[in-house]
Amino acid sequence: MDRLYDRKNLEALLRDARQAFYRTQVLKPKEKNAVLTRLSGLLRKEKDHVLHENQKDYRNALERGLDPALCDRLLLTEGRYVQMVQGLHDVCALPDPVGRSVDRWTNADGLLIEKVRVPLGVVGVIYESRPNVTVEVFSLCLKAGCCVVLRGGSEALSSNQALADLIRQALSEEGIPPGGATFLPWTDRQAVVDLLSSKDLDVVIPRGGAGLMKLVNEHARVPVLKHDQGICHIYVGASADPEKAMSVVINAKTSRPSTCNAMETLLVHSSHRTTLLPDIVGTLREKEVLVYGCPETRKLGEGILPASPDTYRTEFLSLALNVRQVETLDEALLHIREYGSGHTEAILTRDLEEAERFQMEVDSSCVMVNASTRLHDGFAFGLGAEVGISTSRIHARGTMGLPELTTTKYLVRGNGHLRNA
Repeated sequence: MDRLYDRKNLEALLRDARQAFYRTQVLKPKEKNAVLTRLSGLLRKEKDHVLHENQKDYRNALERGLDPALCDRLLLTEGRYVQMVQGLHDVCALPDPVGRSVDRWTNADGLLIEKVRVPLGVVGVIYESRPNVTVEVFSLCLKAGCCVVLRGGSEALSSNQALADLIRQALSEEGIPPGGATFLPWTDRQAVVDLLSSKDLDVVIPRGGAGLMKLVNEHARVPVLKHDQGICHIYVGASADPEKAMSVVINAKTSRPSTCNAMETLLVHSSHRTTLLPDIVGTLREKEVLVYGCPETRKLGEGILPASPDTYRTEFLSLALNVRQVETLDEALLHIREYGSGHTEAILTRDLEEAERFQMEVDSSCVMVNASTRLHDGFAFGLGAEVGISTSRIHARGTMGLPELTTTKYLVRGNGHLRNA
């Protein structure tokens, strides 16, 4: 399946994607939804085949001793498969953003000016492990009138190829050029380098670890919307409800620790030192979470490892986290400012003024009050799915749904208008 890489073959695929875009950008909402509906049917019909291919990838990953977090993200469980198919129906139900008017006015000379949403173009997505991303990203790109070029990780090659084949089948059966979804079958690193410099791409969205981000930073010649590290924090304020704090913290760390929106550092107001904090740490350790603690936290029992600047900068993606006690909200804000990755932060508090200040002063793509960081997700937000969670500051920030896959253009209507000055 992994053919020998040849740049000419890549260039041919990208030219096909660009040509397909001229058709995809003008598709009617009904045509887009017909493709997504057909794909959902194909996924149900070919479920056993897809899961078989996924099991091959998963077994190979385990045999190669790949990181447990990566193996978890790779696996398509029954529940994840059902959610992947349901996501197609959710995207169908979303309003089509293309052609939607953002603003409209008439100037002093009677010139009618309208600003409307249009597709972003040919979108390259580089991702690791999660094969459900193949379907999620395609569905959103198609609904936004974009074409997508997919490059998954080598560990998920069989899974992604099986899904990509069904996507292209759905496009063809609905009379849409299959170049609307291009899957790159090569695991060669050079294919990524060449993709990042292609003039046929309008934007690239990388979703992966530090190694991928380094590669993108070094070689990208097209605009990049980064899905970067998720070093997420929760601050338990002095007024936090103990029962809610316990449930939110445990959920944020243990519900699925391999995801980018899992909590990596817990900041706790020192007033909870002898009450809530020992219960939280005890429960975390019962759930086999490895705890790195500040000096005060380490007094809570043996087996708590020392936290350090290195651990505070670590995206564990596993059952491990930092716990640090702070004296004030200001100290918590300083810690997040120093070590946060701009992904997701949360505060647990009953003090409305404190909550408002936290949301205003924390500079991240999503700031939550009394909610788990795990909720920063396109599906949970009701967006149907997401292309990624952008930690960039330009064009799109936070979870990227349909509007973030569009840009704008001006439509101007005159009646023989001239520029006289």
